[in-house]
Amino acid sequence: MKTTLFSMNVGNRYFLPALLAFLSISSRAQVSTFPWTETFEDSSPTRSSWTQIYETNTMSWTFASSATLGSNGVTAFAGTKFANFPANSSTADKTKLVSPPLNTAGISDPRLNFYVINPQQGANANWIRIYYRLSPTDSWNMMMGFQPPFSSWYLFGNIGIPTNVYQIAIECENAQGYSTLIDNFSISSGVLAVKDVMNPLKSSIRYYPNPVKNTLNYTGREKINEITIYDETGRKIKTEKANSTDGNIDISNLNNGMYIISGKTDGGTETFKIIKN
Repeated sequence: MKTTLFSMNVGNRYFLPALLAFLSISSRAQVSTFPWTETFEDSSPTRSSWTQIYETNTMSWTFASSATLGSNGVTAFAGTKFANFPANSSTADKTKLVSPPLNTAGISDPRLNFYVINPQQGANANWIRIYYRLSPTDSWNMMMGFQPPFSSWYLFGNIGIPTNVYQIAIECENAQGYSTLIDNFSISSGVLAVKDVMNPLKSSIRYYPNPVKNTLNYTGREKINEITIYDETGRKIKTEKANSTDGNIDISNLNNGMYIISGKTDGGTETFKIIKN
């Protein structure tokens, strides 16, 4: 794994990369006022504090007004720029785009929202994974991973995150899809009214019971088009057409554990965690 940080050799010994990561990160502006939205515009006061970790090869995210590959004519969800993972090589490039340091301790029920375009090239779409860590030396924890194709802006919203989260990373893995785009990446308090932020915070879909044993019920304020279930690694388990504001899904044949459930409406896609027991 390569990063934008490096180790120094002194007396035939290496400083821990984590220590250098801490020194580098601590010099960057901490985000402590919420709701916070990263627009990726040139005028964004926090865009320069995003860093990159090269997991496989050295393909860099860029901040662009047009996609590197595919998505001709697509414009930013808001403003003129977005985060762009080029995906224009024939190798399995994988890079994390890492947020500035965060201090979410003062907000109630923090929620993550972002818009994404992840179009297919032929039958292929790139992998997107969202991680968090609790300190500059902590290991990364994956919140969700998915590979669904979206040719226009879709909202992944209402994703619960820990109150003490320190950083969030958007990881993209080139799987021979077109460029992956991210815009309006925001963190807000789940108790705020919708009018207080740019993205909807109150969930339009409710799943119950959770934990669930055999049958997962759902109900929405608007028609739910389809529901997709992924395992912890982001592998798609099943997709069901809903086309209704309420219904249920039989999950009795799933192994016990945590799953990610994604509900798609005309207004976007909301993602949640459920526990099967």
